[in-house]
Amino acid sequence: MSDYRLWLAALPEPLAEADARVYWNLKDPTPALTEALAGAAYFYVGSWQEAHVSEHPRSGRSPAVRLFDWLFLRGTIDRYQAPMLDPRLRDELSALYRPRPDDLPSESVAAHELESFLAGHMSWCLLPEETPPLQ
Repeated sequence: MSDYRLWLAALPEPLAEADARVYWNLKDPTPALTEALAGAAYFYVGSWQEAHVSEHPRSGRSPAVRLFDWLFLRGTIDRYQAPMLDPRLRDELSALYRPRPDDLPSESVAAHELESFLAGHMSWCLLPEETPPLQ
């Protein structure tokens, strides 16, 4: 059984739509995308397995998978982008991160740690990453 890990990559500058399209379509990264991810601030959120996944966005059975799904949806609907962290997105992510009665056991950081990271990166753009870059 595979474990998936979620790191949030906070980018201080928005991505061009062409670079965001490459990112979300899992294509070979462009130089601008590689540079943006190398300069991002990273925060480990948690992990999940296939059993945690749902066909419906925001319905995953783990806080980390719900955040991943929501960022994917926000990054690909209407136009390709790295969603900008504003009060609305912060509140959406915080609400999705709250435990639910039907959640399966999974690794997750404390909610206050996530909220602190989000508060410190307002107006930055967020992308979900499986691993942070090698330092």
